Amino acid sequence: MSASRRATYILRNNRVKNMKLRRTKNAAYSYSWNEEGEKMLPEHYKKRCLEFMSKEPTSVHYIPLTGTFGIHKNTKLPNKIQNVPIPVLYPQDANKGLWGGEGYILGYKMDKSHLRMKNRLPKIWKPFISKRAVYSEILDKWFEIPMTMRVLDLIDECHGFDNYILKTHERDLNSLLAMKLRREMLLALANKTCYPDDKDKQEKIVHKYHEFIIPAEEAEWVGLTITEALHKAWRNRRNLPQNRPKPLKEVYEDRLVLKLHLKKENQWEAIMEESDREKPQDEKPPSLIQKLNPFSAYNKN
Repeated sequence: MSASRRATYILRNNRVKNMKLRRTKNAAYSYSWNEEGEKMLPEHYKKRCLEFMSKEPTSVHYIPLTGTFGIHKNTKLPNKIQNVPIPVLYPQDANKGLWGGEGYILGYKMDKSHLRMKNRLPKIWKPFISKRAVYSEILDKWFEIPMTMRVLDLIDECHGFDNYILKTHERDLNSLLAMKLRREMLLALANKTCYPDDKDKQEKIVHKYHEFIIPAEEAEWVGLTITEALHKAWRNRRNLPQNRPKPLKEVYEDRLVLKLHLKKENQWEAIMEESDREKPQDEKPPSLIQKLNPFSAYNKN
């Protein structure tokens, strides 16, 4: 291998090693919380997160074989079929678009000048991404989103952009942008805020997507990251009547009303006398000699 080719190999190899990509469950994002979050987060949100982390994604970069045994193409002998998925890595840009399960694949390519494996060169296969304009019937908006060609085919298969976002499982969407759009669509259907000026159009849209309607309390949590969900749960707990801080004005007002009520019934003086009896008698502070004497009662206590 020449010096220039060896330098190119080292440069490319270091470039592959130094890439900062997410490797958690081969997903663009993940969910994890502590014991306090376990108590604060609602059950439907935790169930959706666990389902996302445990479900295997749809195979995109390889075709899985069916059955248990097959015939080896070289030996013509029966062998056990093993479907080993290709590891896919997802950068941060995957959350800003729709990639349809595609991602970065790290591997090696053969050197054309030397057909030996020791001369293989590292390579990164990236999906082709382009900005496309899509229309949401529920939100009545146009969006310009970076997406792959596979997503365009999936949108055609689902007969519309809204059906693709609502029908596809979160594990296959694998994008925070897609989950944000799903939350907005579900809230528009649950609260019936789509097409406020045209009631007939609104009824048609709600009837068309009635199978996806869920309560608004659950739709608010769809697509939230763990940080956003914990902040939302903390705000909801703080806004509860029993946890809401009471102003001092109301506290003093209640005390004054109670005091006037007790005075009216001639019970205030008796209560004050009992409180004076319960107060401990003020003891004289110890002198400097008592503090310095190690055998005094002050130091024994």
